[in-house]
Amino acid sequence: MLPSYSEIAIMSFHPQLFIRLATGGSRTHLAPDRVGGYFGGPETLLLWLESQLGLPVAKVPHANRVSEYAAALDAVKEPAFEASLRADRWATATELLARRDDLLLAGWDEVDSEAHPELVRALARVAQGRTFQFPGEAERLKRVVGALDAGQVLPVHRCSLHDPAEAWPPLWRGVLARLTLSDPPPTAPVGAEGSALRVSQTVLLGAGVWDIIPGESFRHVRTRSQSSAVEFITAALAPMPEKFPRTVIYCEDDSLALRLDACLNRLGVPTMGATAWSRAHPVLQVLPLSLQLAWEPVDPQALLDLLTLPVTPIPRKVAARLAKALATEPGLGSSKWNAAREKLESEAEDAGKLRERLEAWFGGERTARGGEIPSRLVRARCNLVARWAAGRAALLRAEGGEYAELIEALQVAADQAALLGELAEIQGTTLSEPQLERLLEEALGEGVETRPFLQAEGGPLRVRSLADIDGPCDRLIWLGVGTRDAIGCRWSADQLRWLRETGVEMDDGIKRLASLRAAEIRGYSQVRESVLVVTVPQDLEQRRHPLWLALQARLPEAERDQSLVLEDLIANGGTTSLAPFGFDCQETAIEPPQKARALWDIPGSLLVDRDKVSASELQDRLACPLKWTLQYQARLYPSPIAQLPDDHQLKGTFCHSVFERVFGEGGPLPAVAEAVERVLEAFDKRLPLDAAPIAQPGKHAERQRLRSQLENATRVLIEALAGGGYRIVGLEVALGGEAFAKPLTGSIDCVAMRDNGEEAIVDFKYGGRSKYHSLIKDGKAVQLATYAHGRAKPDGSFPGVAYLVLSDGLFFTPSQSPVETGGNQSPIEAPAIQTVWQNFAAALAKAGGWLTSDAAVPARPLQDPSEWPSGAAIVLNDRPKKDEGQEVCRYCDYQLICGIKEIT
Repeated sequence: MLPSYSEIAIMSFHPQLFIRLATGGSRTHLAPDRVGGYFGGPETLLLWLESQLGLPVAKVPHANRVSEYAAALDAVKEPAFEASLRADRWATATELLARRDDLLLAGWDEVDSEAHPELVRALARVAQGRTFQFPGEAERLKRVVGALDAGQVLPVHRCSLHDPAEAWPPLWRGVLARLTLSDPPPTAPVGAEGSALRVSQTVLLGAGVWDIIPGESFRHVRTRSQSSAVEFITAALAPMPEKFPRTVIYCEDDSLALRLDACLNRLGVPTMGATAWSRAHPVLQVLPLSLQLAWEPVDPQALLDLLTLPVTPIPRKVAARLAKALATEPGLGSSKWNAAREKLESEAEDAGKLRERLEAWFGGERTARGGEIPSRLVRARCNLVARWAAGRAALLRAEGGEYAELIEALQVAADQAALLGELAEIQGTTLSEPQLERLLEEALGEGVETRPFLQAEGGPLRVRSLADIDGPCDRLIWLGVGTRDAIGCRWSADQLRWLRETGVEMDDGIKRLASLRAAEIRGYSQVRESVLVVTVPQDLEQRRHPLWLALQARLPEAERDQSLVLEDLIANGGTTSLAPFGFDCQETAIEPPQKARALWDIPGSLLVDRDKVSASELQDRLACPLKWTLQYQARLYPSPIAQLPDDHQLKGTFCHSVFERVFGEGGPLPAVAEAVERVLEAFDKRLPLDAAPIAQPGKHAERQRLRSQLENATRVLIEALAGGGYRIVGLEVALGGEAFAKPLTGSIDCVAMRDNGEEAIVDFKYGGRSKYHSLIKDGKAVQLATYAHGRAKPDGSFPGVAYLVLSDGLFFTPSQSPVETGGNQSPIEAPAIQTVWQNFAAALAKAGGWLTSDAAVPARPLQDPSEWPSGAAIVLNDRPKKDEGQEVCRYCDYQLICGIKEIT
């Protein structure tokens, strides 16, 4: 019997190297008794050589090499790729650098020769008279050869090459010739003789062609969802904990492996410690979000994202207050933002320090979008992020505790920021937005490696490739048979032939691919007992793994065409057909979600009437007592997580604020032209500050439409009020008076007055022309009625009222309580607003029994209209449109509680 890798390593304490041509490879620790072993590809071998010869090379970000080569390309002005550089400088430099690396490994001497293709000659001219600071693989190999030629000696070692030296690039062959080479142990199937597993291993090794009859040693099952796949694997693993340490789970997809780990953790099975490279780590978002703040107008979503990160450079309390201000007026520098800053600074122990920090992150120079940003500005922002991340990491190290992953992420963020700052300065004095995005892409790289669950002692082992299985294991679970496409050759067939004729032996990719496939077959052949292949839906969107295609071709025809489906086996009670990967099924009755309830039993002793009232509160009290109870008695509020207002709400709020800035002080009405000019001036000045989402470059048409709408609404408002001889008293006027013997609170959008003392109330609405027309016509404008009641004169007379629909420039006023417009607007035939108030007040008086007794609290939108109290239809629609529902429900936060909105 041939010795195993572990036994070979133990024979000697001299270094043992097991090297393949294909890149990648990682220690899977399936043979923990190895001594002095190195396993992997060319990079593993090169690092070992450099360490033995005292030639350590600092890790060089690939972006540095690309940037340096791009500068060399710029200097030469080669026509062969000049147009490509203009179109996409970074991509062109990346591609040409990769081609240069290929050529150097293939033995190219960087000499311009007429025998070479024109592109190769152009690359030679780029290199003439130039020494590159950042070495690639070829330069590092030449240093190794130089050290050996100078007399340095490698320690006693043994290097087993899985691929013949002839398959390696020519530059490598000179190095391999200096090593003590030995043949690797031959690959042999280790599955039980006669088993389906053994047959499958033999098929892949090319030692025979037999049909694979699935059995306990080889199972294949298809699932209809990733969730069922990970649940099945967890259930199959759980009964045999003794097998965990010798079980390998091969899953290329990081997100799927993380889902499996989460499932293992939930059911108490030792986790694999699956990791994934991701840029989504909150710490890594600080750099791109900070760079977004360097453009004008500032994107409020990027600003809000920065403030609400779990780890942010802004103190948590400060960030929360600023985010709340941003959710009201979304813009850096809005009145709400400035007010929040002033209050925070006044409350801070060290106001100067806080002011300095906020100015560093949110102040300073900015560049108009679409223009060129100065490289120094990019460098300054990158330095700011790097200092914060490195400083925060140092503090966490000093504190100790379980912060290892966060410290690592912070250090990665600091490195990325420093790298991007260097790259930006190398490119020149300015950068375009696309250029900066490309550099950021390179600086971020793969992101940071995250590990939600630690690798548990004695748990199963996850690998990303079959080639990473470097020792015997008992079971293999192959989760997902899709795989990434192989990297294609950069050179055409003619170019490869031309180069070979001149002695430059370029690999077209076949040799490296063959090495990878051989390594994968070696890994598969080390499974002793059983293999379970689980196909998931996403496999249909990817290229099937070549090894799986080879195995699938030897399965019975029925198995190839109609493989077992996990969900069907569970439904039919056929799970035993997957032995030894069995599991138990249990039926659980699913509890249905709460049904919609129109009546709620709430003890009257828990309900206490309010000591003040408002228009919206009174409307909710009549329309839906349950909503009123949950909001004003139970005090249930939605999540405090800040979010930007939707477009409709933002437009309405912004138009209100513009009118308030222009007309808020009251006084005589300006001429229409002057009013329009002042409104548009305020619009243009405040839009990037108070409504920045609409100021973004992609919103040009929407921005112009809103500007036109506000201009038209201004004309309508001024013409209507001027026609009636009104002057503006004020905007956002506090509502006084009483209702139901309680103070009446709130504010009125606009109050105007004539010389004779008659008042007018105008309520601004952004949209909803048909809605507000109907409210006035049908005598249901209860909000206006409440405002009018609060401004009623001692003699009981009510002011005129009107709605101004801003988006359409429509002025709706009732005929019996009109805002006089001098004929500029036609009133709507409708009852007096005093009558509306009386009807509203009477309905409230009749419908308040639920608050003063133990009667059930009704959710009236869920009741049949016949069950409503008399007069409630003034705030409810007995025939609402199916897709609209009741108005009181539109912005209600409690729809999941009452059941009007189902839980899905």
